[in-house]
Amino acid sequence: MFISGGALALAGVLLLVNLNLQLASPLGTLQVPHAPVVQQWHDRQVQVDWNDIPGADRYELQLWHPTGWRDLPDSDLDVEVEYFGSQAIVRKQTAGALIGTFRVRALGCGSSSDWSGYGRKVSAHSADGSLNLGRNINHRIAAQEPVVVWSGMLTVGTTRHRAGEHGYSLAANVGLLSPNEFKLEQQQFRIVQALQASDGFSLALQHPGSIPEEFTLAVHNSESGNVTSLSACDSVRLKTEQGEKFVWIDADVDWVAGSHSALSISLSRNSSPSVGEDLLRSVQPLTAVFEEVPPRHSGEQFSVFLRFSEPTAIDGGLLRKNALKISAGTVTSMRPVDGRRDLWEIRIAPDGRRSVRIRLQSAPGCGLPGSICTQHKLRLSNQPEAVILGPPIEARFVAGTDFHSGSHLVPVRMHLSEPLLTNAQSLKQRAIQATGGALTELRRVEGRSDLWELMLAPESAAAIDLKLDPGGPCGGGGMGCLDDLYRIANPTDFSIPPAVVYLTFDDGPHPTYTPRILDILSWYGARATFFVTGESATLYPDLIQRIVREGHTLANHTWDHVALDTLSAEEFEETVLRTQQALGEYATPCIRPPYYRADDETYERAAQLGLKVIMGNVRPRDWARPGALTIADRIVGGAAPNAVVVLHDGGGDRSQTVEGLELALAHLQTRNYSFEPVCG
Repeated sequence: MFISGGALALAGVLLLVNLNLQLASPLGTLQVPHAPVVQQWHDRQVQVDWNDIPGADRYELQLWHPTGWRDLPDSDLDVEVEYFGSQAIVRKQTAGALIGTFRVRALGCGSSSDWSGYGRKVSAHSADGSLNLGRNINHRIAAQEPVVVWSGMLTVGTTRHRAGEHGYSLAANVGLLSPNEFKLEQQQFRIVQALQASDGFSLALQHPGSIPEEFTLAVHNSESGNVTSLSACDSVRLKTEQGEKFVWIDADVDWVAGSHSALSISLSRNSSPSVGEDLLRSVQPLTAVFEEVPPRHSGEQFSVFLRFSEPTAIDGGLLRKNALKISAGTVTSMRPVDGRRDLWEIRIAPDGRRSVRIRLQSAPGCGLPGSICTQHKLRLSNQPEAVILGPPIEARFVAGTDFHSGSHLVPVRMHLSEPLLTNAQSLKQRAIQATGGALTELRRVEGRSDLWELMLAPESAAAIDLKLDPGGPCGGGGMGCLDDLYRIANPTDFSIPPAVVYLTFDDGPHPTYTPRILDILSWYGARATFFVTGESATLYPDLIQRIVREGHTLANHTWDHVALDTLSAEEFEETVLRTQQALGEYATPCIRPPYYRADDETYERAAQLGLKVIMGNVRPRDWARPGALTIADRIVGGAAPNAVVVLHDGGGDRSQTVEGLELALAHLQTRNYSFEPVCG
């Protein structure tokens, strides 16, 4: 059988009546307002005034139209209305005059009056000035502001009588409400119950007389932070032995046991409460915070301060014994500052050099050991904590090699100024970041916590960069903050460069082979040094520009590829300087003797001209055209850290050099070598 929501609500009311509760007397009918006064401000806007009706909380206007009376606002007529208590401003949004004939009725707590008589129009400049728009509207806005007569802070409890019922009950000792009393019209009121159940919300008031019929209960939801506004007009009102009980069927209030909420009662504008200076305002929850917390300690005693948002009822001995918890340290003293109950100084002696954690916790109810409450039994709503880091730990990296190459693992040792009390997994995951290589292993050396070894696998031809950093500040909370990782003084950076192979090319540039070699170098991300002859550089300036533009460097190979050991001093200077001049701003202070012929005098003359003689230790003899595979095999076989490979891009048919270079680089890219110019 289907039962409507209204039937369920009625059944609930009957059940309460059967429990010897009496329904309050029904609300009376409302008086009919006088015929409104209409003031025409211009063709499309009027001001409508009428008299206040006792018990009314809102009003409705109707506008006369040739089709009959129309409720406002009216979208078909494009007419809007804005109410200010017993006054309204009516506007027409589209062209055309606004007819100035209105009637009004009063509404309040489920009742309504009859419609008033027709409104009459007056001049916009009436003699008594009673219809001044700005003054009247401001008066109405001020008049309709609600008056807060009580507000309190609730710690939500759970009843044992009914599953899913949360809130406050004085008789059942459920929850904490502070304050739970207020004075209105010289009468004392007490809130004895505020409970949320699955089917509604109830508020019970204990008082000698009666509360005005119109009030609003505002309930702050504990989870979402939203406010639910409950009007007495929408409640079922019941008489009890202590006073009155208001029940809102299906009220949407979201409370959770143990959470905090705020409630307040306000009266509507038509009530006239005599509220004195003891008007109660919102009550803020009791909170605590640690202040003047040092970021680190030196191993000696230090102080922190504990501040409450308002004075508490707990003394220092109980606070220290039952509520204050400390790790890696001892509280040596605790005293109120200047005798105050909201500010305490705490002296702490750390246990050695470890980080110290201090936190405050409170028992779930006032009166229990360790409870922190105000004199109004408002319980502490938060649990502050702080971490004071121990003395800093310095760290440095030392690599077992100056560079990485190939697929070989690179060992790195980390030296610490004192033992680091943490585990390898935490250190690896939270404090060490590696780029350009993978951290494959991390272990203590000989079981020591101040000396660790890392094994790194290169991932590319880039440098392997290490950083030791726990990832920023601890944040001041949690046992994880006690980890010695956070004592590391500063982020420590370390870099292991890749092994470098230097590619060089002689006798160019050549219009056929140099562009093909540049394409291959670009494909594999390699850079090289081209030892060019001055004569060829002058013939092919576009190739010179491309070589430089793509990140390579140029060096001297004489003007016309002449053997330097056969020249006089003047001839030596002429061929070398002429080539340097041809290269201009792109010239580097390097020279390679043609035919690899150089004696002591060659080195001396080059040095006098500010040039360094560059030979090579990997010579595939590609100029003899032994075959592309042979050239590639000789390049790969000679590749090693800091090897200088001598190839040729000019001086003859270099097609085998081009093919052999591509085969060699395809193989060497797996070894993670970096190919750089030998002359910068």
